[in-house]
Amino acid sequence: MAADLEASERQARRVLDQQILPALRVVDLEIRDHLAPQTRHILRVDREMPKRHRGDPDDAPTMALAEFLGPSVIVSKDSVFSRFGFAVIDWIPVAESVLRMAGLEATAANALVLIDIAFQLFGAGVHRLVVLAGNNPLAATAAVGGLLWWCHRHGYLTRDNWRRRLSQAGGVAKPLLELAQAGMTEHRTLSDSLLVVKPPAYPTNEQLAARYLARCGRPLTPGELRDALARRGHTISAAQLKRDMQAHAAFVRAPGDLWSVGRPVRQTI
Repeated sequence: MAADLEASERQARRVLDQQILPALRVVDLEIRDHLAPQTRHILRVDREMPKRHRGDPDDAPTMALAEFLGPSVIVSKDSVFSRFGFAVIDWIPVAESVLRMAGLEATAANALVLIDIAFQLFGAGVHRLVVLAGNNPLAATAAVGGLLWWCHRHGYLTRDNWRRRLSQAGGVAKPLLELAQAGMTEHRTLSDSLLVVKPPAYPTNEQLAARYLARCGRPLTPGELRDALARRGHTISAAQLKRDMQAHAAFVRAPGDLWSVGRPVRQTI
């Protein structure tokens, strides 16, 4: 890489040691993972195809890992993956698309959090008013009556006024709705442009655990993992998850009964 980029070997090694290797993990798979449907498919030997386009045993781990942690995107110049529609060769547009999708999803998540907070504050305020009105019914009745009389006197309760207010609210909300629609359309377009290795319709407990641990960014106890999977509609006991992780080489246990998927590269080299 240093020669290709016309840089010093020390600079290339520093980038490798400080930025690339710490972000990588090695995931050990079991033999049964290599027997998954799409992995078997990509290893099928077609005698009529040129040898360089046929499946090769070296391709199995890549495909098996993509299925194990799917949905995944494979970036490879190997024509075997691209021939079956499982990989893209030019990684820069893929990286840009993935980052843009992550940004759109983060923006949507932040918006949902803000909406939830607003509803919680509104609900708390309404609850306080209801409690206050229940404790002081006469004062509450007088206050509501006075407010309605004031609104009626200033024309706020007329039909035309309601129509005008609703029209103004619609005008304010329209740009926000158009922005949200544009974001959803862009996200759908980016998602459709990626060649994604999809997971099987009925994933195993091992696959469910591995996919969540690979994406959450921190090790979890079996109980924490059980609760996280339950929120996604998968009911698995903590004891069963622990047995499954103990029986699979992809999972690494740390002190405190904390589990993660894969191990750092530096523990391998």
